[in-house]
Amino acid sequence: MEIAANPNWFANNPLARLNNEKDNEAFIRDRLADADSLMIPLWRGDPLVIGGKDAGFLSAAARREFPQSATTVFLGLKDNRAYFGIDASATGQTPEAAAFSDIGQYMPLREAASVVSREDLSIIGHARWLIEWRRTHRFCSACGHETALELGGAKSQCPNCEAVHFPRSNPVAIVLATHDDACLLGRGPGWPPGFLSALAGFIEAGETPEEAARREIFEEAGVTLTDVRYQFSQPWPFPASMMMGFIADATGRDLNLDTNEIEEACWVAKSDIRLLLAKDENAPEGIFVPPRFTIARQLLEVWAR
Repeated sequence: MEIAANPNWFANNPLARLNNEKDNEAFIRDRLADADSLMIPLWRGDPLVIGGKDAGFLSAAARREFPQSATTVFLGLKDNRAYFGIDASATGQTPEAAAFSDIGQYMPLREAASVVSREDLSIIGHARWLIEWRRTHRFCSACGHETALELGGAKSQCPNCEAVHFPRSNPVAIVLATHDDACLLGRGPGWPPGFLSALAGFIEAGETPEEAARREIFEEAGVTLTDVRYQFSQPWPFPASMMMGFIADATGRDLNLDTNEIEEACWVAKSDIRLLLAKDENAPEGIFVPPRFTIARQLLEVWAR
């Protein structure tokens, strides 16, 4: 598949989601029984990776190796082949003990993002999103009764009060603030020394993404923004955020940090950003930019060009 205009990992999912067809339970059942269908197992959200680089898609016949209670979700269709995700957590207390760990490893998703193909990663991210939602939202928020999955895992319904629930997406504004030839990067508490990224925050109720961008940068760094420009978005399955990326102009470079949110922040020249992105030997020491699979990195790439 040709990569679409969105440059972000976890985006550009190649599967047709078939929202009409998956409302038919017989369709899901038939596809699970189809020997051509594929299934990706995840242990606590981390995918099976084979050979250190390939997503561990198995024949749907592998469903027999998992307990009936294991959450199974329908992801979509590609070339008339169905794709499913399944929760391998019930098959072992550790990833090494889980089903099919003898043919690969359950690799932390952030590590897998650096080795698995981008197309497969978007499918894995979708599977993780649904499986983790089910794991953490099994009970009805209206009456407390256990819900039942429908639409192949794309929604759940309470058999007691009939309330319908859908996977949540937590909207986040992530902003690369710029002033002339420099951009603002910061490090959160507990991050590795020298690891800097664009600043971000959750969008609050009744707030537009642009308003959230201005508010977050002012609250966290004391910087006032103008001309907040949307760039692109990224589904971020850690566990369920929709990252909306912006580049914005700052009125000045004075900083007033909220140290509960930001441990350090600094303005980095565009020339240094270019060296860091290129891993040039002349790049500033002690500064690490985000990895390529993050939207923060893609914002830096756009601005540096």
